[in-house]
Amino acid sequence: MLSSKNINRLVLIVILWIFAIVVVQARLVELQIFQAKQLRQRALRQQLKRETIPARRGSIYDRRGRLLATDNVFYDIVADPTQLCRFENLDEVDSILCSIFGRKPGYYLSRIMPYINRRFAYIEKKVTPPFANKVKQAHIKGIYFMPFYSRSYPYGTAASTIIGYVDAEGKGQAGIELYYDSLLAGKAGERQIFTDAYGRDYPLISYSISEPVPGDDIYLTIDIELQRILEAELKKALEIHKAKSAAGVLLDPRTGEVLAMASVPNFDPNNYSQYPLENISNKNIIAPYEPGSIFKLVTFAGALAESLISLDDTIDTDHGVLHIRGRVVTDVHSLGKVPAREVLVHSSNVGTVIIAQRFEPTTFYKYIKLFGFGSPTNIDLPSESPGLLRPPAKWWGTTMATLPIGYEISATPIQIACAYASIANRGILMRPYVVEKAVDFMGRVVYSRSPLKVRRTVPRWVVDSLTELFRQVVLRGTATEAKSEVIDIAGKTGTSHKARVGAKGYIPGAYYASFAGFAPVDKPFVAGLIVVNEPSAGYHYGGQVAAPVLKNVLEKAISAGIFPSPKSQKLFVHQRDDSGTVVVPYLINTTPEQARVLLKMRGLEAKFYGVGNVVADQSPQPGKPIEKNSVIVLHLRQLNADGADSLVVPDVLGMTVRESVAAMAKSGIMPKIEGRGVVVEQIPAPGSVVGSDAVCVLICKPKGEVDGNFFAEKGYR
Repeated sequence: MLSSKNINRLVLIVILWIFAIVVVQARLVELQIFQAKQLRQRALRQQLKRETIPARRGSIYDRRGRLLATDNVFYDIVADPTQLCRFENLDEVDSILCSIFGRKPGYYLSRIMPYINRRFAYIEKKVTPPFANKVKQAHIKGIYFMPFYSRSYPYGTAASTIIGYVDAEGKGQAGIELYYDSLLAGKAGERQIFTDAYGRDYPLISYSISEPVPGDDIYLTIDIELQRILEAELKKALEIHKAKSAAGVLLDPRTGEVLAMASVPNFDPNNYSQYPLENISNKNIIAPYEPGSIFKLVTFAGALAESLISLDDTIDTDHGVLHIRGRVVTDVHSLGKVPAREVLVHSSNVGTVIIAQRFEPTTFYKYIKLFGFGSPTNIDLPSESPGLLRPPAKWWGTTMATLPIGYEISATPIQIACAYASIANRGILMRPYVVEKAVDFMGRVVYSRSPLKVRRTVPRWVVDSLTELFRQVVLRGTATEAKSEVIDIAGKTGTSHKARVGAKGYIPGAYYASFAGFAPVDKPFVAGLIVVNEPSAGYHYGGQVAAPVLKNVLEKAISAGIFPSPKSQKLFVHQRDDSGTVVVPYLINTTPEQARVLLKMRGLEAKFYGVGNVVADQSPQPGKPIEKNSVIVLHLRQLNADGADSLVVPDVLGMTVRESVAAMAKSGIMPKIEGRGVVVEQIPAPGSVVGSDAVCVLICKPKGEVDGNFFAEKGYR
């Protein structure tokens, strides 16, 4: 029998127990009913983390659709160890993965077992699609694939200063990649990832909030093969003349399209961090310089347009020395009394300054502005410099003795090229541009740039006069090194002292050698500028250093079929003369078989170095006359073409040159014409599968020289 004391204790315990139950239940009611919503949200905030899903960056193509920049997809292969243990034999999984990736047995067990109680473990990182597909085909439950993108530039250094590069985060940092970053980047998606109590991510336990939208593809106006020819010639000029740098730009004067633009030394955007910033900059748009005699275009154009001179006026250059307002102006060679036309043809500084004294400063300034100097061209590339041009109110007493011959003004190569392009375009200045259009992932054109007329620079009759003068500059003036047997070039040379940076005066012995011109003279389809910075081996004049570069570029472009040959209306391949010599053909990008055939037809032999399926370089260089039976050294490279970048060679046997070129162009294959008339042989054969950079050699004969059975056998009329 319980005592009263024990009863009191029992009652107290029961009361306390009931009170505890009530408190706990009240707390549970509070947590599960009144605070449930807030606690669920708090738990989600702790367990979920937002993460962006990168969008595939748009690709960049040249004017013919050749791939210049793209995002390659890679995969991180990961596992959910809890699923693997539940559905798969781990030893068998290890064996399958080791056979695919060439690992030693047990390698993947060692990567999975330490995380056997977790939901995430890495198997392999940065796996290419072919290997990822092999793993997918194994259908292993618990293995997942996390895609990501890595930027790739198939042509390496070619056009790198135009294209630019992207950083490790995939953001454009230079060139097209920077200027059009908003179009190329696309729109990133978003997902939520679960984390554990230690904050560790579980990417396999996630769900998407929004899907990524791929970036737009961009098509440039440049031709990558012309670009490579230009860069090769600029690099050759650097080596020959031991210069610091060189730049060049080629435009279609009729539209303003940039066909090629190069600045060397350049860089490889696949490994941009290994190069100095100097190599990454595009000197054609950010590096103005004092142009020197090339600027005489403005002086003569304005003087003719204002009727201040006629080309037959006599200009007395005396002994090639002129003292004017404390400034001494000199000529390299004394001309004496000559017609005004000879002042430009032979680039007389004294004669040009004498003519310029007839200008009112404001009138001269007007023509400088009309040609686009002192203002950006508004080309679609970042960081364009407007150059330097002071208004007449800030001119010094000696300005009209120096400005007319290209000093006290700085201009970028693109500004100078556009000014000369306006003469080639009958006096109409066009806005330059490098992007033709942007296409979204659905194939819709979402952005485009088209030819834009800026203004007229000078009347048509002035254009005709200047064109003839510039042609004479090449034929018998300061640019005879630009004279070509293939295409008629007109232009003007420039040799200017290099100014000190951050100080007054000029660097002794340092020059810019330039040549600006256009071709062919009668109907120009290309205009451009070559400028070489500090040539130090022998010559430093523009006519000897820069003029041959533009000539070589145009001749090789014609030989490669990029430009038509105005002289023969067919692609220029080679010439023969009576001395028993032949001209070395352009063999870059041909196959070894094609190269052998082309050389054999000229009585030349081929010697190959390296391994590959196309010719990367040759020696001697194209266009050089050599004796028959000489050996041409050809360096090979491997050009890979996957199924998406392959073309089928069309059958053009029996067609005329014009018909065959049109058929090849429609198929996206570059033709190289040998002979004239109708096509009697093509290499590679019709139906062959080739890469998009392949060349097809078409051997032609006059129709009258072809056996009639040829057409009957081939089924042609």
